[in-house]
Amino acid sequence: MRSIGKVLLALLIGLAGMLTAVSPASAAAPSPQRLGGLDLGAYCRWLGYADAGLTGATAYDWHCFRSDGSRGDLRFDEACRWTYATDSAVDRIGSFRDPASVECWRVTATVTTPDFERYCTSTGHSASVLLGSSVYDWQCVSYSRAGPTYFQINVLAVCQYTTARTATVERFVNYYNARSWQCRV
Repeated sequence: MRSIGKVLLALLIGLAGMLTAVSPASAAAPSPQRLGGLDLGAYCRWLGYADAGLTGATAYDWHCFRSDGSRGDLRFDEACRWTYATDSAVDRIGSFRDPASVECWRVTATVTTPDFERYCTSTGHSASVLLGSSVYDWQCVSYSRAGPTYFQINVLAVCQYTTARTATVERFVNYYNARSWQCRV
């Protein structure tokens, strides 16, 4: 009976040692978590508006409306924080041209800028190039005697390359600012 007690005591001491070895500082950062969509009507009503409505065909065409029909702007990032009651929530627009593609993610505070140039050259292209001013205007380019050939960029792949595969959410802050892409972990 004494030997069983000693074995149990040794196991408890070993378990206690293992638990103290894993501290919050040594624990891995949590992965981003998809929280879900938004109830923009409820958010606008919470702000004091009558409701939310869509006035066009892009994600930026969502607005809060007053009872007299006048509209106010809304911010998806604030709506995400309100909806999911966390300061670590951010919005992610899946496709600017799809107003229903806005979703919320829980992320860490770490923000990394995607390195388009390094990504494009690492995949065998000559360089990265910005062919306009919107976030979707980044391209990889390969130069040859026949002229340049352009290739679409997968921004999530760029983020994963830039962050050594830790980023799992790519998002832009402003569609009209091509340099507003963020890699979030």
